[in-house]
Amino acid sequence: MSMKILRVISILAAVSFLFYACEKIEPPYKEDGGGSGGEAEQKVLLEDYTGHDCVNCPTAAIVAEQLKEFYGDKLVVMAVHAGFFARPKSDMPQDFRTEAGEVWDGFFGVSAAGNPNGLVNRMQRAPGDYIVSPAEWGSTIDIEMKKEAKAKMTVHSDFEQNTLSSTITTEFLYPLVGTYHVLFCITQDSIIGPQMNNDNNVGDTPKIEEYVFMHVLRYTNGAWGERLTDDDPVVTGKKYVLEVTVNFEDEWVPENCHVVAFVFDQESKTIVQVEEADVIE
Repeated sequence: MSMKILRVISILAAVSFLFYACEKIEPPYKEDGGGSGGEAEQKVLLEDYTGHDCVNCPTAAIVAEQLKEFYGDKLVVMAVHAGFFARPKSDMPQDFRTEAGEVWDGFFGVSAAGNPNGLVNRMQRAPGDYIVSPAEWGSTIDIEMKKEAKAKMTVHSDFEQNTLSSTITTEFLYPLVGTYHVLFCITQDSIIGPQMNNDNNVGDTPKIEEYVFMHVLRYTNGAWGERLTDDDPVVTGKKYVLEVTVNFEDEWVPENCHVVAFVFDQESKTIVQVEEADVIE
C-alpha cells in the first residue's frame, strides 16, 4: 500500500474519531479502469459547506485537501460558506457568502444538519437526502468516480482587463432524458483571515488568526445555472456551448482563481460531469 493511500486513510480515521466515532470508514482505494466511460473520465465535485465560525470545519478542510491530493484533477473541491457559521462578526468581518450558496444550503439542508458536512456530485443517499459527512467523503467519492462517464466537458477562458470570458462545452455520451443545466462558478484559493478552530493538530485554538481559506466559492451564474438545451433526450456527440463573461471584483485575485463548471439534471440536481480550469493558465 502506497504512502499516499496511508495518509488519506490516516486523516479520514482522525476525522471519524472526532465527529463520527461509531461509523466505519471505507478508505478510497484508487483502481485503474473505473469510470472512464470509454471516451471520458468521470470527475467528481465535493462541496464542503463551511464557515469561519465553525470550530470543526478546519479539520474537515484538511480531509478535502488530502482527497484532492490523492485524486488530483479527477476531484474538484468547492468550499461553500453559507448559513449561520458563515455570518460576519466584529472579530471575523470577512463575508464569503454568496447568494447561490445560501440557496443551496437551504435547499439541501446542509448547515441545518450541522457543519461540517458536504455534497458529493449532489447524489441522493435516500430520497431528498444529499448530505455526506466528512467521515464518508472518501468512500462516497470513490463510488462516484468508478461510475461510467455520461458526458465530457471542456473549459476555455481568456482574462483581459479584469474581465473573464469563458466558453464551456458539454458533449453527452449517452442520450440522457431530462432537463440539463450548466452551473458556472468561480472559486478562489489562498485567502487569509480568522477562523475558529478546536483542533490543536490543525492550528491555534480557539481561533486561527491567519487561516488560509481554499476553494472559496466567489461567483455563480445564478443558483441553478442556465438551461443547456431543449433537446430531450439530449443528442449524443452534439457540442452544447455556454459562454459566460464576468467582471472581477477587487478582492478576487485572478492568479488564485479557478473556473468550476458542472452539468446536472435539473430535476434530481445530480451532477453528470464537472470540470475545473485556472482563470489564468
